[in-house]
Amino acid sequence: MTTNKPLLEKTETSTDRITIVAEFPHINRESLFDLWTDPDLLKKWWPPLAELEPKLGGKYHFSWPNQDWHLRGKYTMVRRGEKLGFTWKWDHESVNETRVTVSFVSLPQNGTRLTLQHEGYAKNKEDRKIRDEQIESWMFFLGKLQETT
Repeated sequence: MTTNKPLLEKTETSTDRITIVAEFPHINRESLFDLWTDPDLLKKWWPPLAELEPKLGGKYHFSWPNQDWHLRGKYTMVRRGEKLGFTWKWDHESVNETRVTVSFVSLPQNGTRLTLQHEGYAKNKEDRKIRDEQIESWMFFLGKLQETT
């Protein structure tokens, strides 16, 4: 028996940007958005610890205590079920702050297509290495998000 996995693919990625498209056939835009903005739901698929104020200008702090990793930023766009934007900066990386935008579009039968853009990487060797690692990380965690839904 074969299982049809939902779409999860990297598209138009360049040296300064990552674009990933993922389909969520069984969850509507608003509910999928909530999985990004409700700390209890977010922790089911991404950081073990999450403090966030999902409003324009609100801050977030995600952490992975076992690795002593801390990700911080602020929300630049919050439109439930449509778009979520935030800045992105790891405490342990020398890369400048980058930006993430997540767009939510309805699919037939109440599903959602999510498009994630992560941009603002410099075009130097170190940023390219970190961008490549980030592609792997986004693919992994978006896959976990698909499993959650």
